[in-house]
Amino acid sequence: MRKQGSLSLAQTQWLDHLAQADHFNRWVFAHIAPHLGDEVLEIGCGTGNFTVHLANHCRHLTVIDLDGDYVAQTRSRLSEADHVTFHVGDATQQQWRDRFDTIILLDVLEHIEQDQAFLNQLAGLLKPGGRLILKVPAGQRLYNLLDSSVGHYRRYNKKNLSRTLVDGNFTPLALHYFNIMGIPGWWVNGSLLKRTIPGGGQVGLFNRFVPLFQRLEQRLPPPVGLSLMAIATPSTV
Repeated sequence: MRKQGSLSLAQTQWLDHLAQADHFNRWVFAHIAPHLGDEVLEIGCGTGNFTVHLANHCRHLTVIDLDGDYVAQTRSRLSEADHVTFHVGDATQQQWRDRFDTIILLDVLEHIEQDQAFLNQLAGLLKPGGRLILKVPAGQRLYNLLDSSVGHYRRYNKKNLSRTLVDGNFTPLALHYFNIMGIPGWWVNGSLLKRTIPGGGQVGLFNRFVPLFQRLEQRLPPPVGLSLMAIATPSTV
């Protein structure tokens, strides 16, 4: 997992924008909530934009991030949540004694060079019947400066994410594209204008229209999207 220098700065700018995107955050969480168990592990908590939602929907939440400043910010947002445990460290090297009902990686797997090997580690951390929840960037043709600036190794499609999950000892239960309306802005900013991060005003404007986009995708699931979401369970031998 790589996160240093300019990568960390760009990632922080993204997280700052995301913190203001309340409609978008709730939209993402709506896809997560039905699959949460009692004991949850969030890998890559960032500054806690989704952690605050997760903490309200599980009995115990464990969070980890490579960046100590991010973990400190997340902790400050949940200072009265006694059921949340915080860790600073590299999740690919972490030794866990606990087992979990749910493991969540939101825009994290694409930062990990050996994604299949990491999934194999995670499969052993889930209790029987446990769930892995993934949100990853979709469409390799969309890979541009917005991806490289934050350390993405790749973007996924249904076929290669499904294969990666199977090779990582998981059985995919559901895969669906998400946020088709985010594609034009991603392409314009990262490919056409060569930006490493969109302006906060753009993110805010997009966020205002999220309730409409959410209703449209509920009625007509998109054939492509800026992101791909997956639910998987450990494979049985």
